[in-house]
Amino acid sequence: MSQTSLALRQSNPATAAAILLILFNPLGVDLYLSALPALQRHFQADVSASISVFVFCLGLGQLLFGPLADKIGRRPVALGGLLVYALGSALASLSDSLGVFMLARMLQGLGASASSVCAFTIIRDCFSGHAAAQRYSLLNGALNIVPALAPALGGVMTERYGWQSCFLFLAVSALIALALLARQMPETRPARQESAAGPGFRQVLRHPALLRNGACSCTALGLIVSYVTLAPSVLLVKEGLSAATFGVLFGGNALLVMAASFVGLGLIGKMGPRRVLLLGLCFLLAAGVLLLALAKQPGAWHYMLPIAVLSVGFALTLGPAAGLAMAPFAEAAGRAAALLGCAQMLFASALSAGLAALPVAGEMALGGAVLALSLFCLALQWRAPARG
Repeated sequence: MSQTSLALRQSNPATAAAILLILFNPLGVDLYLSALPALQRHFQADVSASISVFVFCLGLGQLLFGPLADKIGRRPVALGGLLVYALGSALASLSDSLGVFMLARMLQGLGASASSVCAFTIIRDCFSGHAAAQRYSLLNGALNIVPALAPALGGVMTERYGWQSCFLFLAVSALIALALLARQMPETRPARQESAAGPGFRQVLRHPALLRNGACSCTALGLIVSYVTLAPSVLLVKEGLSAATFGVLFGGNALLVMAASFVGLGLIGKMGPRRVLLLGLCFLLAAGVLLLALAKQPGAWHYMLPIAVLSVGFALTLGPAAGLAMAPFAEAAGRAAALLGCAQMLFASALSAGLAALPVAGEMALGGAVLALSLFCLALQWRAPARG
């Protein structure tokens, strides 16, 4: 059987596996957000750093698991990652000290990094061009189901069964996914990689397509994470919204991202990934203008209206940018996915923390960043070759 026909045969199971694997990334943060006050009471300490620990390990861990997936295959790395995630989740539920809890969060982040890098890698193994960009947009749409639903679910579980139930849920979910994928997930690593190492990190990092389109991917994720980081100070503190209203707005915006991602699937088929990417960047630019123009207006709408435009731009940018960034790396998909994923996580963490630390209103800080970064990315794409 040829490699092309094998990839076609594996495409549907691989897509389903990628969607399942990628969900453990946002679940590791969003499910226990409502449990943070209970955790703080339990440990008698600030536990907000546990989010940063998870995200940091999620980013850096991909630099380890990407090359490993190229060397030994996608299945063992993905399944091993789920097992580590389940162990970390179980340990978190049993933690009696903050130190043990932080160790558990590190294990969760490392497990999520393995599953995340394999999700992007197997899409690149089975798809290219428009089809790959569409699948990356599909992953983005699936990702936004979690922030729309998980905080509410975590809140109900915490109220009824305690904060430990959130982590037990994650442990059981990871074990169920492990059992399913052990039976159904195909090995998608190209056969030629068994005898050829492919380009190393340095060669991958120097490729213009990865640098140019990876910058757009990092920008999109960094801006949406910055919106989430700044939203409480703008909407809860400054505008005085209730927690319930804030949750409705947060969940509604996640659903908007999901809907825009699925619209993007059709647009990629009609327009091609690069044109959809440019359209997404234009939406981001418009959002930056709106944020700055409406910054001094009262009411939540002055923030959430530009954020809605930003969210559409994010949805239309992330999938095509990831597809174009990964396109040249059939023989080093794991390394490319690792570099892209790590850069996204670290850039998003740095940008959101930097904007939150600025001594200006949150909407002004975010608006300036959106404007500057979207113009930078548009300049990069303007100078790009027509096909990449």
